[in-house]
Amino acid sequence: MTTIKDIAREAGVSVSTASRAMNDNPRISVATRQRIHKIAAELKYVPNDSARNLTRGEANMVGLVMPVTGEDAPADPFHLDLMRGISKALRPHHYTMAITIASQMDQLLVQVKSLAEQSRVKNFLIFYAIENGPVTDYLRQQGLNYVVIGHPRAEGRDRFVDSDNVAAGMAATERLLKTGIQHPLFIRSDNDYPFEQRREAGYRQVMKEHGLTPQVFSQWGNSDKVQSMMTADPAIDGLIGADDVLLVRFISASQRLHCFRPMPMLCFNNSRLIGMVLPDVIKVDLLPRQMGAQAVDLLFDRQKQKDLVDYRIIG
Repeated sequence: MTTIKDIAREAGVSVSTASRAMNDNPRISVATRQRIHKIAAELKYVPNDSARNLTRGEANMVGLVMPVTGEDAPADPFHLDLMRGISKALRPHHYTMAITIASQMDQLLVQVKSLAEQSRVKNFLIFYAIENGPVTDYLRQQGLNYVVIGHPRAEGRDRFVDSDNVAAGMAATERLLKTGIQHPLFIRSDNDYPFEQRREAGYRQVMKEHGLTPQVFSQWGNSDKVQSMMTADPAIDGLIGADDVLLVRFISASQRLHCFRPMPMLCFNNSRLIGMVLPDVIKVDLLPRQMGAQAVDLLFDRQKQKDLVDYRIIG
């Protein structure tokens, strides 16, 4: 196996000079760096990323910062597919993932600080930032490298990867209206997630264009609201879930209250969960594995500010 000593010997320079050249240290001339990189390629040199990062004071890990969720919250299928895409894209960089997850924001911040200050993690992927979020504020203040997955609150300051959720919300609503319904209910969480807000904005825009009245459900603590929505006049004749978990949750609640009626349905995310539970539902596939891979690409390309991932409607 070729070592940095072999490259130094072939180039006629010291080991320290060869090492600095391989790390593109500006103290080494451009000509020397190019020559040593060429020799390394000819000798098929594979750098020891762990050792190289340690010399930089950096761990070869990327911190994944999950949204704050309750202790009993189910795993989000979208996040699992994101992590699959991230994991695959990190392999060529010889990096691994370190996941932070907590039920309270202050606990999450402690975990992120521990990764950055004790484990020397310098690169982070944030799964949906919140407004004035202490995690992104901390990463920004420390000058650490991070990318937000989802639309950032601080656009222009935060680099991000996202879908065009307004356009996706519009396309999804148009697709469901083509089934002949006129009163689709948009189902969202009681959280203030930007991706839900933007999908709802697309839904509202299309409803307005068709002269229809938008109706939105988010009051999960009020079971009477589920029943009143399902028996409203004009009656709800279609369902749009801001994600697959929310759609399944709403259907389950309405079934318990004996007010569920079969109707055309659509949800965002094409997960195995929705495929098993509701195989006939129309799905907006947000390509989470591709999104995860593009987030990694953006993380290591600091010259780029943002990247958008396409979507497709299935069914």
